[in-house]
Amino acid sequence: MERFVPVPSSSCRNDSSSKEINRAPEVFFRRFFCRGNRMEEKVALILPAGGTSSRFGQGNKLLCPLKGMPVFCHSIRNFSGVVPFRNMILPVNAGFRKEFQEAVDRCFPGKGIRIVEGGASRTESVYRALKALSGSYEFVAVHDAARPLADADLFRRCVEGCRVYGAALAAHRVVDTVKVMGEDGLLSAGGIDREKLWAVETPQIFRYSDLLFAAEHAMRSGMVFTDDAAAVEKFCHRGVFPVENTRSNLKITRASDLILAEQLL
Repeated sequence: MERFVPVPSSSCRNDSSSKEINRAPEVFFRRFFCRGNRMEEKVALILPAGGTSSRFGQGNKLLCPLKGMPVFCHSIRNFSGVVPFRNMILPVNAGFRKEFQEAVDRCFPGKGIRIVEGGASRTESVYRALKALSGSYEFVAVHDAARPLADADLFRRCVEGCRVYGAALAAHRVVDTVKVMGEDGLLSAGGIDREKLWAVETPQIFRYSDLLFAAEHAMRSGMVFTDDAAAVEKFCHRGVFPVENTRSNLKITRASDLILAEQLL
């Protein structure tokens, strides 16, 4: 197996960077996206949409109408101000490819959003999307197509976190008490420090070369990862910076989630 050679993170990293990214994102918005270097052109967006919606129980959840457009189209619209449409790609379930294409053509006609056939796993779907991307990208974002509430501000902060730390993702602090089940089926605190726990969301942003390396090696190894950051951590030995999100980033999983999303949008 080839050896991973890490790309150094930005020289602007310092002890105050994490606080600034999470506390005053507008400073980074102006510096990163509005300084005349067309940085948004260097960012690609993958919206995995290859799932079967087995827990949803009423067809493909991503194609369900939500405030006048299919669920997955909200992420495209929300991020279109920071990622060009032509830099977006959706790996989709082969059985619904026609429906996804029709929805994209209806909601975003002529914008150049690409659709490719997804794989049997999330990792394979992301890998196929990476291989299908054309262009010279420095960063690549992966965002659950079933999270219609994430906004451009969160996306920008995640990109800035990646620029400074090498990889970043949206996350929120765990506020519930967490316990571990033992072999006897009983729960105990297990020595877990809640202050160090974060619940992971998307978008997740990586250097393009890192994610491609991780996805290739994940495919070869046959290992299964629940999110893309785990693959980057495993094969690139790179930690991921948490960009704190204090707003709802609901993931549509069950039919009842659609009702809640309607209220929150």
